[in-house]
Amino acid sequence: MNTKSDAVYDLVKGMLDRGVPIHGVGMQMHIALGQVPPADKFLENMDRLADLGLQVHITELDVRIRDDPDEETLARQAEDYREIMDTCLAAKGCTAFITWGFTDRYSWIPYSRQGWGSALILDESYRPKPAYTALQDALSEP
Repeated sequence: MNTKSDAVYDLVKGMLDRGVPIHGVGMQMHIALGQVPPADKFLENMDRLADLGLQVHITELDVRIRDDPDEETLARQAEDYREIMDTCLAAKGCTAFITWGFTDRYSWIPYSRQGWGSALILDESYRPKPAYTALQDALSEP
């Protein structure tokens, strides 16, 4: 909930008021480790869009890490992924959760953000990282 999210809300509401056939909003989430939006505000924002009759999609999610991550850093990344998934699952209209790729092997992050990487749920050898397990656990819970 901030100036940018208010502007998107106003834009979309205005489009709906004018009869523009819009059915959903995607939230791009290229974030750094530890930069997950506060869950209560994030949920509030998704719910107000859903209250307009829209689906809300989390799109292009990746959680970048500086340099070579250790186990603690990967665990923190898993917490970030889990928090975003939990918020999506709690939201009224969140109907999609999409990462921007799945393996660090082909991530765009190292090429565009020097010193950053390891942003996805599988490592460069396609092995699941703690973030993978965190998402799996979130989706397995009743």
